[in-house]
Parts: sequence; C-alpha cells; structure tokens
Amino acid sequence: MRSTRVPRARTMAIATVATGLLAGGITAGALTADNSPDTTTDTVANAAATQPGKLPAVKGLKFTLGDRSVKLDWKKVAGADGYRIYAEYSCDNMPISTSSYQLIKDHPGKTTQWTHQNIKRVCVNYAVAAVRNGRQGVLPSIGKRVMISMPNRDHTAAAQQFFTTAPRSGDQVARTRVAPGKDRGIVLARAYIRNKTGFTDAIGDHRSWTAEPAASAKITVAWNTGTGEVAAYAHRSCAVGTAFPSGSVEALCRDALPLAFVSDAASVGDASKDARNLISVSGTNSGGLFVGVSAMNSWERTCVGKACVGPGFGRINARLALSPSKDTFAASLTADKFPAWEIVRYPHFVQGAPLGEARIIGFRDQTEIGDLTSGRQSTCTSKGPETLQFTNPMFC
Repeated sequence: MRSTRVPRARTMAIATVATGLLAGGITAGALTADNSPDTTTDTVANAAATQPGKLPAVKGLKFTLGDRSVKLDWKKVAGADGYRIYAEYSCDNMPISTSSYQLIKDHPGKTTQWTHQNIKRVCVNYAVAAVRNGRQGVLPSIGKRVMISMPNRDHTAAAQQFFTTAPRSGDQVARTRVAPGKDRGIVLARAYIRNKTGFTDAIGDHRSWTAEPAASAKITVAWNTGTGEVAAYAHRSCAVGTAFPSGSVEALCRDALPLAFVSDAASVGDASKDARNLISVSGTNSGGLFVGVSAMNSWERTCVGKACVGPGFGRINARLALSPSKDTFAASLTADKFPAWEIVRYPHFVQGAPLGEARIIGFRDQTEIGDLTSGRQSTCTSKGPETLQFTNPMFC
C-alpha cells in the first residue's frame, strides 16, 4: 500500500487524523465495482480535510439507476483535480455517519460522474469528496441513500409464462411482435370470469382480483414493452369447478380453442362461425398499443358434421388502447360487460423489491353472463395513478 507524500512538518498531524479515521471504520483500501479490495488507493483519504485551505464539500450529488448499478453525478469543485467516492451498505432507518463509509473509488481528473456497477446490496449510502494534489477536502458528515434497482421477479415470471415456455396442458399460446420501445416492463390485459356467484365460480377462473402473473384467465394479452414481444394466451375451459384454499378443482374440461392474430379482432361479432380465439395488436406512433379481442369458450360450440350446438354464451369482445403516461400507461377499454378485466404492469427493474412488484393500471368488474350477447358494452378508462394494491377500479 503506497503512502501519500506530505511536508515533513505535517506528517505527525496527518498520521494522527488517519489513525482516528481508520479506527472509526473507513477502510484504507478502495472497493471496486464487485466490492473487492483495491490496495492501490490512498491510505490517508480524508486526513487533509483538517488542513488550512482545504477544498469545500461536494454539492449536487444525484443518481441515475440501472440494473444493479448507480451512476453518480455531482457539481464541479473549483481547484479539484480528482474526487473520492465513499459508500456504506446498510438500510438502517437512521442516517449513518460517513466516518464508517468505505472508499470505493479514487477518481482522478475533473470528470464529475462515475458509475458503480455490479452492486450486490439492496441499499447504498454515498458521499463524495474533492481532492487536490492528493489532499482531500471536506467529506459530508451524512451521505445520501439509494435503493438499488434489480430485476423484478414478477417481470421474470411473466416473461417465462408468456414468451419463452410452452403453454400448460390444455392451454394455447400464440406470439407476434410490434416495434420495441421504451422499457416500461410487461403489461398484461386479461379477461377472466370472477367467482362472484356459485355459477360463475363453476364455469370461471375460480378467483377474484389478483396480480399474480400466472393467474387463470379466459384470454390474456401480454406485451413486453422493451422488446416488442406480444403473446396471446388462452386457458382451457371447464364446465364444472370450484375454488378451495389449497387450490381449485375442475371437471369436464376442454382444451382451449386455437389462437390467431388477425387485422381487427374486435369487429368480429357473436354470430361469427370462426371457432378460434382472435386477437389483433398494433403499435402506435407514441409508443402505445391497440388491442382487439374476440375470444370464445371451447364449450361454446360442439359440432357433428355441419350440425353445431352450444350454450350460446357468445364471444368475449373488446378493444383496448394503452397510451404512454410517464413510466406507465393510461388505459381505455371498450368491452362486453362480462367477464371482468384487469390490466397489470410488471416493471423490468424495481428498487429493493426481493419478492417482486406488480403495478395495477386498472380493473373492471363484470355483470351477468347474458351481457356477452346483449350488445351492451361499456367504455372504461384508468382514472388515476397505478397502484400497488389489487383495488384500482377504472372509471366507467
């Protein structure tokens, strides 16, 4: 470990201050991006702060978050020929004195930014000091805290469910693409039969509101906003079922009907003889998405030769517009009043969220199954900021 040369008359004073700082917890070596020691760093990092003519404190420290990385920017200090970046990795509620921070980067030159990469902690507290001729200026007594961004587990689960793995037994999936855009995560728009009555529980998805990525739905459209990938997913249809605390039990099930992307699915009426789940998607110039849906229960039609019979429930018809709004989307849904809809967003990266995070753009409840063929559609819009709760009803 190399020493910084100082005038002989000041050697004793600097040594005394350096000893006190080390006793207070500042590590003599720097830490690189992967938090391993760098023994080439100055051993008396903050000692010169006690000397006459010391450099003032660095101001304007700001952060830009990436995937397990933090880009630091600060204001230039006149006369500085370098900077030192310190960090401490606790998430304590009380601010931590910089006397316990570690020197993680000796940053020579007048550049006032640096990126800390490959961070393996949830929180980092930062402080920056200016340096001139090897002598460090004032280090703030308290640093600034950042919650580190890391991949969202719910985003990962949604990506696997809709874009990479085969569908579950009896289900169907079809995939296409639109132009990639700003990465606002994965958005799910799904129509499902909510278990409001014994009848809807028996024929439906045996659940209420949820943001679980793999939750059952009659039809789901998933959009990866960063890559442009779009998937349509249809679950199998069962004539009898119910929900229990340990899960659901279903009987008399049929595989989901095939899925197909068409030019304008929402224009397909209930009288259509096309025995497929039809989806249309198109990107907008603003970075949004238009979605059309005309989906059908696989019990809806049983054909022997040219003779077909079925319960006459009708098709699930809907138009959805997603428009960018800051880091999320505003939603406008025109659809049959049955079944229920939920629109959920999973950010790609979240700050310090080890269990995943779902953002609720909007929910719309269902009426009665007769509204599948009544022609009485409703138009609903997301009415405000997205929420972390499962209760963000749309305005209809």
